[in-house]
Amino acid sequence: PPADDAPLGQADFAVYRATRALEGTPRWELAAKDAEAGPALLADFGCALGVDLTNASTPRLSRLLARSVADVSPIIGGAKDLYKRKRPFVVESGPTCVATSEEFAASGSYPSGHSAVGWMYALVLAHVAPEHATAILARGRAYGESRVVCGVHYVSDVDAGRLASSAVFAALTADPEFQADVASAREELDALRRAGAGAPDRARCALENAASSERPW
Repeated sequence: PPADDAPLGQADFAVYRATRALEGTPRWELAAKDAEAGPALLADFGCALGVDLTNASTPRLSRLLARSVADVSPIIGGAKDLYKRKRPFVVESGPTCVATSEEFAASGSYPSGHSAVGWMYALVLAHVAPEHATAILARGRAYGESRVVCGVHYVSDVDAGRLASSAVFAALTADPEFQADVASAREELDALRRAGAGAPDRARCALENAASSERPW
């Protein structure tokens, strides 16, 4: 991570302070929703894919995403343990969009695990459904930015999470087993569409589209 007195470090602090003013806005609301992990994360990409994935059964796609995340997770955990960067709300006071326990406050800020996972989801889903790649990647970017809006990560934490996932994804694309899993997940998603999978919630999509259209700082 950048040193506190370096230009990037100072920029991190400035963005954290500026984004505290987003509390109570629709962007803050989306950031709070984005903090939910697990099955909710796949559903977060429903608007970008044009399919309601809230209750959809996608075992092959879910398996592909879980395996991809498992490849990047050790990198994130190792870096957090190495750098032990304090989270922004620990260094300076300010509201956060999620509850902050002592354990969470003590965990490393750099790199952002949520951002790494969200960006890996975006990269894999864009590979599975390239016709929706632009919207998917925009949603993945906004998902990482939500961690900054939430006040639990700095911008450089989010950038580092994306970098880790991008590097792992580049290696995965050369793996024949990964490519076979992508093809299988694509078939599953296509079958879901043919079966008449419902469209995602319009209100949710409007909020996400507004958040994805521009950076919140």
